Parts: sequence; structure tokens; C-alpha cells
Amino acid sequence: MEPTLTLECTLEMREHLRELEHKLKQIQGLQVFYVEPEDADAPVLISVGIRHKDELADLTIRRITHTLFDFLHGSAREPGQRRARLVTIEGDNVDLEPLSSSEIKQVITEAYEGQA
Repeated sequence: MEPTLTLECTLEMREHLRELEHKLKQIQGLQVFYVEPEDADAPVLISVGIRHKDELADLTIRRITHTLFDFLHGSAREPGQRRARLVTIEGDNVDLEPLSSSEIKQVITEAYEGQA
């Protein structure tokens, strides 16, 4: 079974999340699923499966990190306007928006290694 990361985002960001989904699907070695809930209060989920191992997995994680950091902090928007949480298989829940690129990479790497 491939290691999987789940991003939890608010429904208000729906149009931006489709853009994020598209960018993540451009990364080789990822399987991406977008799950939009019927309940307006429930978060949108983007599930990301990492198919690669070893060095290729590290490269894939760096690309995911870059894509997420750009999504959360790129262009001219107010801080905190886009928020995403990483939910691990263990149930840990980490807010990615205030983290630096290296901190996001560390969180993703730890989640990946916890499943690999």
C-alpha cells in the first residue's frame, strides 16, 4: 500500500482547491483524489498517494512541498487567506499555513516515513 497524505481544506476555497488538485496531478509519481463533501460544514479533502520510494520519494516530497507552499503563500493575498491542514494516518493534524517550506517538507517526510 502506498503512503498517503490527506489535506483538509475549507469549502470556501473550492475554486482554489481545484487549482491545487491540478498542480499536484502534474507531479509524477502521485495519485491525487479530490473529495468534496455534501455537508457544507465538512472540509474538502485532497488525498495524495506517493508511489515512489527512496530518492524518488524524496524528490516527489520536495515537489509537493513547493506546490503547497506556493499555494498557501504565493501571489498577493492576505496572510491566512488560504489554509490547509495535513492529516496523517495516525490522526495527527498539522496546520500548514504558518509553516516555512522546510517545516512543511519535514511534516510531509515524517508522515511519509510513518507509513513506508
